[in-house]
Amino acid sequence: MFMKEKTHLVRNRCLFSIVIIVIYFVCHRIPLNGIDMSAYDNLGLDLGAVLSLAVNGSNKQCYVMSLGISPYITASLVISILFAMRSKEARARTSPKTMNYWITALTFIVTLVQSIFYAIGLKYVDRNLMSILVVIFELMGGASIAQYLLMKNQKYGVGGFAPIVVVNMTETLVQTFMKSSLNALTIPLSISFVMVIIMIFMEMHEKKIPLQRVSVHNIHAEKNYLAIKYNPVGFMALMFGSAIFMIPQLIIGFIHYFHRSDVINFLYKNFNLSTVFGMCVYIILMFLFTVLLSLLFVNPKDLSDDLLQTGDCIVDVPAGKATKRYLRKWVLILSSLSGGIMCLCLAICMYLQYKEIVDSSVAMLPTTFMMLSGFACSIYLEIRAYRDFDSYKPFI
Repeated sequence: MFMKEKTHLVRNRCLFSIVIIVIYFVCHRIPLNGIDMSAYDNLGLDLGAVLSLAVNGSNKQCYVMSLGISPYITASLVISILFAMRSKEARARTSPKTMNYWITALTFIVTLVQSIFYAIGLKYVDRNLMSILVVIFELMGGASIAQYLLMKNQKYGVGGFAPIVVVNMTETLVQTFMKSSLNALTIPLSISFVMVIIMIFMEMHEKKIPLQRVSVHNIHAEKNYLAIKYNPVGFMALMFGSAIFMIPQLIIGFIHYFHRSDVINFLYKNFNLSTVFGMCVYIILMFLFTVLLSLLFVNPKDLSDDLLQTGDCIVDVPAGKATKRYLRKWVLILSSLSGGIMCLCLAICMYLQYKEIVDSSVAMLPTTFMMLSGFACSIYLEIRAYRDFDSYKPFI
């Protein structure tokens, strides 16, 4: 009998991720050249800052790696959505190499555009064309380094981009705790505790839809099931909520420049996260975006077609259109549940900040902890999968 030699897969991948995190932590504290750093002290942690710091690493926007992994993640999300909208046959004909090519190309475009806008909006010690061009170059270089570290961690580490996001958010939490008193933290931390428990439950549990396999003589046939996580798409909608909200903002601003009416003026003044109207619109958009992403990435039609091809079926549900409708119902239920909980957390945080019940620097702590717990769960599940693989010992 030959025993499989232990590969130490978990140890090696975790150590590699730790090295990536250390490199990222050091690099993303390098300041940009010629920036007035004093102008970025004591910035508040509002909703926009919470959502951006997850992928940028800092809400100050005055460091070489201020763009963080945002360009790569944005490009990956856009290409993945476009890819998911194609037919199953078209997706099968698209190679991973082609996908990576389009992601890299779009990442470069997004990096260039974001670098230009960031550089123009920064405050300089001596503002001139050369200093702006140097900052654009530094931002693009920092984003390239962050992308390289991310891709290496996806290949050799654990968690993909999650460890970098966890580092970004943890660093900001530490700074927030150091600047806040215990009385100011009481209400946000109480809400955060409840939200963390709910999010961990949703990330660690799944809806198990029983399947009837073709191999009826298999003793495990009755235990087979199709699993759909309670939180189908995680926090993708929340992470890119600011970008989704920015699109109608730009459209309204463009229309307002050429045409002004009572409706356009109202939208122009109120379509932002500092007004009740803007907050309500943002929450609705987040809910709809969560449901849409769930239907795209947990596609009921593809799942139904896969069951037809293998000859399997859902217990007590006819194959074909009935199965697709059944799966669509559960995807909608679970995505609506997860989207509703995330939007409820956002609404509570916005209410606390808008009514000034708590200080604006700690009002978004529940949202931060909610996202942090979700990413921590994804890292844990991946480590557990590698551990199970590492502990497997073949019989032959």
